[in-house]
Amino acid sequence: MLHVIDRIVEHGAAVKEFHLRRADDAPLAPWRAGSHIVLRFADAQGRDHERHYSLVGAPGQAQAYRIAVQREEGGRGGSRSLHDEFAAGGEVEVDGPFDSFPLAPAGEGARTLLVGGGIGITPLISLAHAAQAQGRAFTLHHLVRSAGRRVLQDELALLPAAALAWHVSSEAGRADLDRLLGPYGEGDVCHACGPAPLLQALAEAAARQGWPAKALHVESFGARARQGDAPLTVELTLSQMTVEVAPGTSILEALIAADVFVSYECRRGECGSCYAQVLEGEPLHRDVCLTPSMRAQGMCTCVSWAARERLVLEL
Repeated sequence: MLHVIDRIVEHGAAVKEFHLRRADDAPLAPWRAGSHIVLRFADAQGRDHERHYSLVGAPGQAQAYRIAVQREEGGRGGSRSLHDEFAAGGEVEVDGPFDSFPLAPAGEGARTLLVGGGIGITPLISLAHAAQAQGRAFTLHHLVRSAGRRVLQDELALLPAAALAWHVSSEAGRADLDRLLGPYGEGDVCHACGPAPLLQALAEAAARQGWPAKALHVESFGARARQGDAPLTVELTLSQMTVEVAPGTSILEALIAADVFVSYECRRGECGSCYAQVLEGEPLHRDVCLTPSMRAQGMCTCVSWAARERLVLEL
């Protein structure tokens, strides 16, 4: 569906908030806390981009969808295009909203924690509004590298049920995640959004503090490919196939392109649907969902890589 950029709000040097309305001025579909939309647009060089962005603000009926886009210098160009080439009046295709990260219920008297890393604060804004509407007290932690990365804080400050904590690593060092979470209490719930390394560290801290996996709800972002990744040869014992995988392409994407029958869902290393047994090779785990025992036997093919050039999977 074609949408028009109605307004752009700058939040510091790196984040712009885009307000989107339907091009035909028809009412927007109502949305729920934690929902996202899919943007499709072309940049000035004619390259097509598809990006998922969390909706910001109070869920429900809205005059415009709000998204916050952080400019990523090292990304694939989508955020730079939105920042540099789009102004009010510009048009983009929008699908959704999709209800992907809902606010989980908490036990009576239990804690609700919201943890955002950098631009991962965006879906937590709507979760905070939803908790406020339920009369539910919550604590929101925003972890940023510098004070200039603290965005949307004025909106959060207007929510009486919120206890806000800002962690600026350039001033105070990295946040103590064990202390941030604290020991698990019956009915406690935590929602976290941020880059995969943060969510991995948070999951490890949660395990140390006795949090069950079902109490931790995460949404990740950011590229999993890393500098130094070497090309892989992936052998599939059940399919009797060999698939070559180039850095920058996920193992799952290569398997799908080769018509291998595989299961998958999130493609972000959050659900474990693409889990495969590893028979030979040394996985480099980049998921945020597998237990240590699962990692000892297999890997998420959607985001993880391998330390050596050969990997044998039971697929």
